[in-house]
Amino acid sequence: MLRVCGKGTKVVLIPLPPAVGRAIDQPIGTCASGPILLNSRGARMDRHAATRRLRHLAEVAGVRITRPHPHMLRHTYVTTMLDASVDLRDVQIAARHADPRTTMRYDNSRELHQAGEKPQVSSSLRCRNSVSYLRTAAV
Repeated sequence: MLRVCGKGTKVVLIPLPPAVGRAIDQPIGTCASGPILLNSRGARMDRHAATRRLRHLAEVAGVRITRPHPHMLRHTYVTTMLDASVDLRDVQIAARHADPRTTMRYDNSRELHQAGEKPQVSSSLRCRNSVSYLRTAAV
């Protein structure tokens, strides 16, 4: 379990597979708090640096995604759970959504996209095609 200080300074426990836990333990060592991802100067990595790093990793891996960004990974995580028929409440908890309607927007967006319709969603979910980008790139 990883303790993370999330949005609004809420502390949450995140279950991790053992290999991921070991990978995180290596760089943080004995530090009990502070950022996990650091930039080249040793400061907390900001969202712009994370986006650049993700784009670089996608390029090196040969994954063809139009403008990858970190939130695309989160969206893919939620959408993949919904595709696997995970209970909506469990997805809500895993995504740390306070309101179930937020999780349902991902589900509604996914259903409309699969039906070939253009979903009417807020701009915060414009990365709704990220799963299909990843699937096409992997084929």
